[in-house]
Amino acid sequence: MSIKIGNVELCGSLGLAPMAGVADMAFRRVCREQGAAYSVTEMVSAKALCYGDKKTPRLLALAPNEKPAAAQIRK
Repeated sequence: MSIKIGNVELCGSLGLAPMAGVADMAFRRVCREQGAAYSVTEMVSAKALCYGDKKTPRLLALAPNEKPAAAQIRK
């Protein structure tokens, strides 16, 4: 089964929902191994992005095979 969102085709029917404080890269990798067709990063603050917070890039980092993926950004 595949699902299409815009021009992105997901090969599978399972996805990892956004979960702040839980969905780090290691957890997302396990979910992918168990069949998740896409994943969402941990929640990242828009303010942290604007001001160049040092921890933010780690929260947004994706594994090489972790595509498609989405980022959860809060105001």
